[in-house]
Amino acid sequence: MLRCNIKTFAIAFLCMGIAFCAQAQRSVEEVTNANELLKAVKNANKAGGHADILLADGEYAIRQRIIITAPHVTIRSKSGIRENVVLTGKGMEKRNDIEVIFDIKSKHVTLAGFTAQNVSNHIIQVRGGKDADNFTLRNCILRDSYEQFLKVGQMRGKGDKGTADNALIENCIIEYTASQAPNWYTGGIDVHGSHGWVVKNNTFRNIASPGDKIAEHAIHFWDGTEDIKVINNVVVNSDRGIGFGLGNRDAERSNIGGLIEGNIIISNDKSHLFNDVAIGLESSPDTIVRNNTIFYTVDYPNAIEYRFSATKDVVIENNNTNRAIKARNGGEAYTYTNRCLKQPAPGLFGA
Repeated sequence: MLRCNIKTFAIAFLCMGIAFCAQAQRSVEEVTNANELLKAVKNANKAGGHADILLADGEYAIRQRIIITAPHVTIRSKSGIRENVVLTGKGMEKRNDIEVIFDIKSKHVTLAGFTAQNVSNHIIQVRGGKDADNFTLRNCILRDSYEQFLKVGQMRGKGDKGTADNALIENCIIEYTASQAPNWYTGGIDVHGSHGWVVKNNTFRNIASPGDKIAEHAIHFWDGTEDIKVINNVVVNSDRGIGFGLGNRDAERSNIGGLIEGNIIISNDKSHLFNDVAIGLESSPDTIVRNNTIFYTVDYPNAIEYRFSATKDVVIENNNTNRAIKARNGGEAYTYTNRCLKQPAPGLFGA
């Protein structure tokens, strides 16, 4: 009887292993142009995901939004050299028919190792209302988007519910190739209502308004975000650097907690009209800001601001800056061992 049970268990275990391997198997497809890329994504969506799409070196003229609705889809360059694979829209003119290159509506989507540029809205849109968790953007260049480069929305009252949680953005460049944006309503990463994001080792350049109003932040989390980590990024000549929260908000619409650590934020372009704070906490309680370097030669007086009465139990420590660290509008923080940076470190403005 025991021998029979052992045999039955072994057969069942073997069948489970075979089923698991079949489920985990991924398709792999190499593409060489925009039409093949679009077809490969449609095939992956239809098959239920679990697909690797490899981009051969070359230029891809994007003329249709790439919508990803299946989970576990990866789109990456075959070479791993992001400058060698360039996806280009029809330009930044407002609301032409290529508004977005990648529209993410599913979990576990990874984009890696290429350049995407020249669109009239967002280069990447992640749909928080579709629970598009575990998004990864790695080793990419995003250039010249009319509005925010990476936009993450949270639907309210429109049938979709959920958030896009636990994303990773690393080793990317997000920039305007000119010294400023074509439009004030822009930002680098703009995230609503998501939790557990990590943004690390990226470079942001020239997220600056040409006029009318101030641009959004190079990195901005607000409107119900929580437990965000922004680590070891470089922000150059942008109106506002890193922002957690926005305005005087209640708990549902603020940012809760998180870490801003090891970032370098520099600004020396005095032609920009709206130079503003490097790190801003607005209705962002329980947040830690530490070990950042901020050096301004523009006129804005403050490097770090903590604002509004909801901003409390904040720790600001070990930052190096040549501008003030200041409470505004009733914000509260514990400040420790922050140092005045009288001269920039060698090579700082060459970042």
